[in-house]
Amino acid sequence: MSGARSLMVALEKEGANIVFGLPGGANLPIYDELYKSNIRHILVRHEQSASHMADGFGRVSRRPGVCFATSGPGATNIVTGIATAQADSSPMIAITGQVPTKMIGRDAFQESDIIGISNPIVKYAFQPMTAAEVPEVVKKAFYISSTGRPGPVLIDIPKDVQQNEAEITFPSEVKIRGYHPWVDPDIREIERAIDMLLASEKPVILAGGGVIISGAFAELQSIAELLMIPVVTTFKGKGAFPENHPLSLGPIGMHGHAEANKIMVEADCVLACGSRFSDRSVGTFEEFEKNLKIIHMDVDPAEIGKNQTTHIAVVRRHKGLP
Repeated sequence: MSGARSLMVALEKEGANIVFGLPGGANLPIYDELYKSNIRHILVRHEQSASHMADGFGRVSRRPGVCFATSGPGATNIVTGIATAQADSSPMIAITGQVPTKMIGRDAFQESDIIGISNPIVKYAFQPMTAAEVPEVVKKAFYISSTGRPGPVLIDIPKDVQQNEAEITFPSEVKIRGYHPWVDPDIREIERAIDMLLASEKPVILAGGGVIISGAFAELQSIAELLMIPVVTTFKGKGAFPENHPLSLGPIGMHGHAEANKIMVEADCVLACGSRFSDRSVGTFEEFEKNLKIIHMDVDPAEIGKNQTTHIAVVRRHKGLP
C-alpha cells in the first residue's frame, strides 16, 4: 500500500469524513487517493481558507479539523490558521506535501521548512520519512490534537513517501513517551479553593473558553447557584453561562459590560475556569490583581500564573474531553 493510500485509510479510521484543501505538485499523490476514498473534500481558492475552515470545524465538532496544502507557499499559507487554532485551543490536523526526501535541505523548488516554521504554534510536528510510518503518525497526531489542551498538529509528508509502497499496519492505540495530557487534581488544593471562596465577601466566577471546550456548562451553573456567586465571562467564554440567568453579568474587558467590569473590580476573590487572563479581558495585569485572590482552574499547567498571580491552582482534566 502506498503512503498516500495509507493516509486516507488512517484518516477514515480516525473518523475524518471531510477535509479542506488545495492540490499542488507536492501533494498530488494524496489527492489521487482522496478521489478514491469516501472522504468529502472542500476545495478552496487559497490555503489559508482551508486552515480557517479546519479550525472552524474543530471548534464546532470538537473533533480535529483536517486541511491539506502543498509544499512551499502552500504550506506557509496555512500558518495563520494554525496559529489561530493554537491560540484558541482548537483541534486541527494540518497535512502538507513536501519535496522528496533526497531533496530536503537542498533549496529545492517550492521547499520550505514548514516543520521549523510551525514548531512554535503546534502541539507537535511530524515528518514521516517512510510510507510505513504514516498510519502511526496519523494516530499520534489525532491523539495529541484532541487530548489535554486541544490544538493543531502538523504532518509534513515528502512526495516520495506518499508514492512509495510498504507493508502497512494500522495501530489500534498509541503510547507517546513523555506525553501525559491528563493531570489528576490535588484534592487539598480543591479544599483550599472552597475555603477561600466561602471566606470571601465578594467572590466572582470568571468563565473562559475552557468551559465551552470541556462542556462543563451544568457544573458551572451548579456551583454558581450553590454558592450564589455572580458569573462573568471572557469573550471566548460567551455562552458558557446562560446570559438570562440572574447571576449572569456578561463579558468583561474592554468590550465587555459595565456592570461586569464593575463587579470584577470590586471582587476580593475570583474563581477563573478555563481562562488565560488575556489583556482583552483584564486590561492592565498589575491593576487587575490588586487586592484580588485568584483561584485558577485550567487543563494546561502552562497557563497557571502566566499572566496573573495565582493563589490557588487547580490543574485538571475538564469534563467532556476524551
